[in-house]
Amino acid sequence: MNASAASVENWLGAQSFGEQCGGLLVRGEIVDEWRVEAYLGRGLSAEVYRVTNVRFGHDGALKLLVDGSRGLAARFAAEADALRFLSLRALPRFMGGGTWKGAPYYVMEYLQPLPDPMPRREVPRFMNRVAKAVHTLHDAGYIHRDLKPGNILRRANGEPVLIDLGLVKRRGTMVSDPIVRHGRGISIIDGKPVGVGTLDYAAPEQLLKGEASVQSDVFALGKILRALYEGRPPASVKPIIRKATRELPGDRYESADAFAAALRHRNYFRSFLGVLLLVAVIAGLVALGHIDDLRRWAGKRFNAPPRVLTVAKAHDESYAAYFVRLKQLASDGSPVAQCALAEAYMYGQGTATNLEEAVRWYRTAAAAGNSDAQASLGLCLLRGWGCEKDIDGAIVWYTRAAEQKNLSAMNDLAFCRLHGIGVEKDAEGGFALALEAAKNGHAPAQALVGECYLEGIGVEQDIASAETWLYRAARLGNKRAKALLESR
Repeated sequence: MNASAASVENWLGAQSFGEQCGGLLVRGEIVDEWRVEAYLGRGLSAEVYRVTNVRFGHDGALKLLVDGSRGLAARFAAEADALRFLSLRALPRFMGGGTWKGAPYYVMEYLQPLPDPMPRREVPRFMNRVAKAVHTLHDAGYIHRDLKPGNILRRANGEPVLIDLGLVKRRGTMVSDPIVRHGRGISIIDGKPVGVGTLDYAAPEQLLKGEASVQSDVFALGKILRALYEGRPPASVKPIIRKATRELPGDRYESADAFAAALRHRNYFRSFLGVLLLVAVIAGLVALGHIDDLRRWAGKRFNAPPRVLTVAKAHDESYAAYFVRLKQLASDGSPVAQCALAEAYMYGQGTATNLEEAVRWYRTAAAAGNSDAQASLGLCLLRGWGCEKDIDGAIVWYTRAAEQKNLSAMNDLAFCRLHGIGVEKDAEGGFALALEAAKNGHAPAQALVGECYLEGIGVEQDIASAETWLYRAARLGNKRAKALLESR
């Protein structure tokens, strides 16, 4: 594979990495006065076991350091000391610690994981309690800096508990928990300062500058709230999430307690105003003698006509029925439906995967001027999916779609120009085209712009700008951007 082909493969194919490992301790093994009952899993630096105290019979969770490299030992010690010295209901109860065969460990109370998925009706009340727990930590003078669903467990009574305190730091300082005297406000990995937190939940100032405040934890609360709703929060919750996760800390809720209050009162004010408005309208119509108008208005409001049929799959519609409907609409000549039908064939939605049929319908819709079909057809021709590979043809369709400001086509065409794939190499022109798509919110283009800044392709190398664009793309779920950030 030549360099250009390798670049195309790396660009098109998202990589995901993971590893599985068994526990170092075995069931029945005695660690000081704790008997190992079960292996619960492994995090970045430690393994966790369910244990029972051989003297008193109570359960606990034993955390054993197994990787102390890259500053992880300091984080582990910081977490153990934070639990030992911060006696808060919001944190796990510290039950002991020591060293086992040269590796440090500590034991905390045994807690339950969150239900997956959490029933939607339980989310607001639970997140209110989580925010209260975070506010308690803030009141004690500390910021968590790594809040996420995996770092929240529950006691038997449903009370949330914040775990993983390796990144906790005192408010208003750049030094981690002064009780501990380990680490700094920004983490040191392989001798280099890096941002702190988990990519999908950490605030921008944490990942880009290593800075953190109460509002950084509020940002994470907004992201957790969205995650517990599986990305589909109700309308009354969306404004709360938007405010909590705004780019600038000063634009977010001033405290976790304010976030909790907004969540508790999310419907009250709107409902109250709605009732007042409805009463006022009805009273006005009655007073003016417009009873018939009132009845007609009520009929329109509560007896609405059926929804206009679209090519989007209805929530309660099977993929098989969706495919049949798409095929009929496509046969009737709708370019939008033709493009959607091509995607159904491409991804096997309601029918067997058939790349040749997908390309046929993409061609039909593309010829009719549908820019989404043109961009997808370009990709098929570039990769040889369902047709003979035709890079020149791909460029033609990418160009037509890009002229219509199709963001996917602009990104793909920019990549081809950057690397001279099917066109004369024009790094500066490619970067400019990618930047235009990136500014319009296209995540793959944002990742491409970040990579250009990172490598100095088509633009002067600028690490700060690279991280800014990669971060934006990563927040939108772009795997390429995440991989580049995690590799730094």
